[in-house]
Amino acid sequence: MASVTQPVSRRERLRLATIDEIKQTARDQLDEHGAAGVSLRAVARAMGLTPSALYRYFTSRDELIAALAADGFASLADTLEEAFDLAPRDNHARRWLEVTRAYRRWSHEHVTEYMLIFGTLGLGYTPPASQPCDGTERSVAVLFRCMAEAIDAGLIDPSRFAAELTPALRAELEEWRADTRNTIPPEGLAACLIVWTQLHGFLSLELFGHLPPAIRDVGALFDQQMLDVLLRCGYQGPVDFVPGRQEHGRPE
Repeated sequence: MASVTQPVSRRERLRLATIDEIKQTARDQLDEHGAAGVSLRAVARAMGLTPSALYRYFTSRDELIAALAADGFASLADTLEEAFDLAPRDNHARRWLEVTRAYRRWSHEHVTEYMLIFGTLGLGYTPPASQPCDGTERSVAVLFRCMAEAIDAGLIDPSRFAAELTPALRAELEEWRADTRNTIPPEGLAACLIVWTQLHGFLSLELFGHLPPAIRDVGALFDQQMLDVLLRCGYQGPVDFVPGRQEHGRPE
């Protein structure tokens, strides 16, 4: 017999709605006032509540910030998973490009969240690395899938990085491999970090306004950088450096 889902009580619906309102108010304050405007007292004031009432939902500012960061990672993970699933499976370079383009679009549409989860906005809060949220793991898992499937298809041979890994670094990559429970060898994880840092480095330069002013076709530069990093990792499949060019400047 199929199980019957119990309806959510009115009290629980109100509690969840209040939590959503608290988080949205905190996001609005991040957008409008920056780090200095984020506090439980300020959120309570904006909602017409007493600070003590807010403590029934979040016991500290750090807990509220952690919830906002988790929401940001979940939103990013949803975006990357959808891009991966919609991209062509028989063209690994194009799939990687579609995933990174989706990442770029998300970062432009969620600048505050991007700065929060990757830069902490100077909030004096850093999520504990030993306690990654589900969205963090899902986001990284998309990168792992791109790399793992390209390796399985014989299009990337990460063994080329073996000679570059010191014993200590190899041991640390093995530890990361065990922590993430994936089958990519340490050399492949080194390649993952190369493409990951290239992606984040580009987005940080772009979002913070540090790309050369003369570069106006930023979309074309982004595509070139994302495909070039695949080649530097030893990608042996076909690469089209002009596949469905993006609009100039910011992604649409």
